[in-house]
Amino acid sequence: MRLGVPRGLFYYDYKKFITLLFEDTETELVWGEENSDDILSAGSRFVVDEACFPTKLFAGQAASLLEKCDAVLIPRLMKDFSGRWLCPKLLGIPEMLWELPCQDKLFITDPLYFDDSRRLKKSLWELCRKTGMDRKKFSMNFSKAYKYQNDMISGVVHQHVEAAWEFAPAPPAEGEIILPNTFRILLAGHCYNVYDKYANGEIMKKLDALGIGTVTERDAGHKEREKSVAELSLIKTPFWESMVRILGTAMCLKNQIDGIIYLSSFSCGPDAFIIELLKEHIKEIPVMVLKLDEHKGEAGYETRLEAFADLLEHRRSV
Repeated sequence: MRLGVPRGLFYYDYKKFITLLFEDTETELVWGEENSDDILSAGSRFVVDEACFPTKLFAGQAASLLEKCDAVLIPRLMKDFSGRWLCPKLLGIPEMLWELPCQDKLFITDPLYFDDSRRLKKSLWELCRKTGMDRKKFSMNFSKAYKYQNDMISGVVHQHVEAAWEFAPAPPAEGEIILPNTFRILLAGHCYNVYDKYANGEIMKKLDALGIGTVTERDAGHKEREKSVAELSLIKTPFWESMVRILGTAMCLKNQIDGIIYLSSFSCGPDAFIIELLKEHIKEIPVMVLKLDEHKGEAGYETRLEAFADLLEHRRSV
């Protein structure tokens, strides 16, 4: 069986988990191609106009994979290991895709709760047995995949995110001197905005050209993020996992960076809260919010990045 896996939303956090779950089985995983204008155009036809940019890209990915695979994986992710709820896009993505053709080829999982291994295993078995996987092989692969994901979240292993390394500077030519980046900023936001170079307009490459290096949530440990948010003594316990992940990263790294660029999907609900909390608790360094949507205005986008670079230069000179 050829099982398609869309390159979007959960992809950047759970790709390795999915790989290990289907390792050494008769299921061939087909990963979605890089996002493009064609993918976006296809996705926009199948979801409501009010859907956010990442959801339209995910729908386009699923539509593309339906044409070349026997089935397409659509996980319904509910909670991660912390027990907090994941992004509402992940919770409700199956319902967002009801207009896609070939609905019988969409392998929609039962709700997945990573904070409950027994419940998670039962839900994933319902998926894997559809692919012809036997129970013994499933149990072995699930244990390996679950351990890896837990180790990655807790910082025991460092997950390689392919998109983050695509913009590494080319090796210097003979005799050429490469100067290090002058500034370092945190590129904050949901993983599908930070690591998808189509969605963010290749921002890492643009910043590198301006002499600005980037760090992401991968550079802050899970325990450190949790501790940093706990020390803020917020009125209410954070409901969304993304709030702790993004705000905690910023609090951990604020003394090691020169600024923060927040990549936010237009009309994203959780971002509305996270951005306000960032502005309230991060006073030492500048924070710029870039809204991402399908109307990609490259000129204005680059102008704002250049202005932010000028601001960092001015702050250092005074």
